[in-house]
Amino acid sequence: MQKNYEEVKALNYPNLTAEYDILLAQSYWKKDNISLAQKYATNTVDIASKGDLIEPLISGYQLLYQIERQYGNLREALAYHEKYVAADKEHLDDTREKALAYQIVKQQVEAKKIELDALNKQNQILQLQQALDHKAMVTSRLYIALLLTVLASIGFWLYRLKRSQLRFMRLARRDGLTGIFNRQHFVEEAEQALRYVAKSQRGASLILIDLDHFKNINDTHGHIAGDHALRRAVLICQQHLHSSDVFGRIGGEEFGILLPECTLIQALERAERIRMAIQALPDAEAEHVPLTASFGVASTTHYGYDLRRLLIAADSALYRAKRDGRNRVVVSMDNHASSSAVGDTRAQGNKLNDASPYMDASE
Repeated sequence: MQKNYEEVKALNYPNLTAEYDILLAQSYWKKDNISLAQKYATNTVDIASKGDLIEPLISGYQLLYQIERQYGNLREALAYHEKYVAADKEHLDDTREKALAYQIVKQQVEAKKIELDALNKQNQILQLQQALDHKAMVTSRLYIALLLTVLASIGFWLYRLKRSQLRFMRLARRDGLTGIFNRQHFVEEAEQALRYVAKSQRGASLILIDLDHFKNINDTHGHIAGDHALRRAVLICQQHLHSSDVFGRIGGEEFGILLPECTLIQALERAERIRMAIQALPDAEAEHVPLTASFGVASTTHYGYDLRRLLIAADSALYRAKRDGRNRVVVSMDNHASSSAVGDTRAQGNKLNDASPYMDASE
């Protein structure tokens, strides 16, 4: 690819150049050549930003975020992560709007066809009614029965059309694999819940969950086992949720739970119970596939009722949980507090109160 790079650039086709740059960047990243990976990822972002090329831009921001995070430049990593999230959201919104517009047009076309069929049938019925004037009462009753059948058929098709529209609206709000809220609807529901608890000055907590070594599960056992692991984790989480909790799939193997009217200590305890359940629950279908998860917790007590701040804080705590060995719960606090971790894989039987606090200078 490096040998052909100049030839690709000479084509002066920004979309192709951006795609080529991000492939080079990802290749160098996999080969641990960080400087060249950063160079080509930066090239990708520059070209994609000028040409409004959303997919290379998303990949570029994501790789730059990973590079800065590996270097320990958390401020730069956070900036790239925010750009990545914004670009990814814009891409998802655009895709969703196009899909929704297509379905709406499709439903409108089907409705028009049904209306035309109804008009044609009504015209035929009128012609039959004119003929009925010259026939006996028995024949007249027969055609009236036919009319009722046609009207019932039209009503049935209209009913099916309405059900189809409602089903499409439900699908637009749910994750196709797990059945829980997708990212967009999770954000909407979580923001609404935060506004509600903010009015009464009651607290809330946010938990981010990321399955450990999920890529290894897919690579070793196949994507079917990976999908089963995701559904298994969701089922376990749902067993520990309350009716007012907001649960959604943020992306990939990452999930979010907003707990209204839940203190930080309560959120920490619930997160630990979920962690232990994910680790300990036997699975008859996949006993050979171990499953653990890392947790990041943030509370409105320290970050207010802004969902974006809570997500950033919980994501930072989740990153520390990954960094410190996975299969644990880490709490994010403000500048005047400390962070606490529970659930070390070397002491899975310890109680919650036995967890050791540690200071985190990055907060």
